[in-house]
Amino acid sequence: MLAPPKRFGFSIEARLIRPDEFKLVLSSGKRIHHDQLMAVVSSFAGDAPRLGLAIAKRQARLAHDRNRIKRTAREYFRLHRAQLPVLDYVVMAKSGADKLPPAALNLMMHQLFEKVAARCAGS
Repeated sequence: MLAPPKRFGFSIEARLIRPDEFKLVLSSGKRIHHDQLMAVVSSFAGDAPRLGLAIAKRQARLAHDRNRIKRTAREYFRLHRAQLPVLDYVVMAKSGADKLPPAALNLMMHQLFEKVAARCAGS
């Protein structure tokens, strides 16, 4: 009999959705900056990390650029969720993030989450 496949989905439990969840993280969270990205992280009483995305139109004017940044962040989070500390994450773009090629954006996302994990390992 075959073992069931690992689940790498991005379920509703893995997301920050409600405005009060975003407000709580953004008001009390720790800000971690990287070149064109920023993460705000806050402790969470749950058993798995959650992700929220706040990509401002001011930072990425075109919708397809904002969507590409969000897609990249969701994909990285989805694949590496098991290795991340149990925190609430809000990923935000800085100016210039919309100009990055896909490979550079993916690398930057990796570096951002590595930086978050290094700084918040004990949280």
